[in-house]
Amino acid sequence: MRPPLSPAIQQQEFNRATRGNWDAFAEHRERLAALLEQSVAPASRESLCILGAGNCNDLDMPRLVSQWSRIRLVDLDVEAMQAGIARQFHMRPPDQLELSACDVTGALEFCHERSHCPTRESLNKLGQALAVLPAVERLGERFSCVVSTCLLSQLTSIMRYAVGDSSPDLLGLIQMVRLQHLRTLAELTKSGGTMVALIDFVSSDTLPQLTDASASALPSLMEQALRERNFFTGMNPVVIRQLLNRPPLDSYWREPPQAVFPWRWNLGPRTYVVTALVGHRV
Repeated sequence: MRPPLSPAIQQQEFNRATRGNWDAFAEHRERLAALLEQSVAPASRESLCILGAGNCNDLDMPRLVSQWSRIRLVDLDVEAMQAGIARQFHMRPPDQLELSACDVTGALEFCHERSHCPTRESLNKLGQALAVLPAVERLGERFSCVVSTCLLSQLTSIMRYAVGDSSPDLLGLIQMVRLQHLRTLAELTKSGGTMVALIDFVSSDTLPQLTDASASALPSLMEQALRERNFFTGMNPVVIRQLLNRPPLDSYWREPPQAVFPWRWNLGPRTYVVTALVGHRV
């Protein structure tokens, strides 16, 4: 039997498996680039931080580099980011681009320890790690815009791997990592800046109509999924928006963060519905 993998190695294997999906990401990549252009005025495009950059298949880097003074890409897997950048820049990468290896949760070592060998001590360590914001200290600055590129669903999946689907501790851990992630996004965004959280919350595995649905049909499919509670645990975008709009997060925003029109994300064998929440810092 194959021994359990650490979350970091799991993510590396996932990145290797999806590295060649550049063409399939085209619509998703365009929607993200357009959303940033709509959400951040040209005069405010000083520093951009992207959490969960991975292979950069969802990032039109030449387009972003032409618009932003500085860009910081953040991911566990530096090799994936380097390969993604090399694919898009045939010459030397631009000087305004920086790559940072970072576990934004600060908890992955405890997830691996917890996997397949549950102990109360390791659970307590995991909870303590999720109660703080290590990425804020690790990155050491605030940004004009901070983007989470469907990273939250990956983090909740790691929690599932760590404790198992049947664990009574799973829901609490997912709620903790969700709140930590939203707090991290808010804290990394400088005053007057913009937070963009991309949320993939249901796939064609449980909503097969997604595969052939038109763009105009996506809002009704999204409503159907929410009504039937057909979404990944902890990834209900309505609940996530509510969390952003009440303590301890509500005081960060000039006005309540808003959801944008959903779109499809083709990720190999399955398709996801993605929406985004956009908030502007006080």
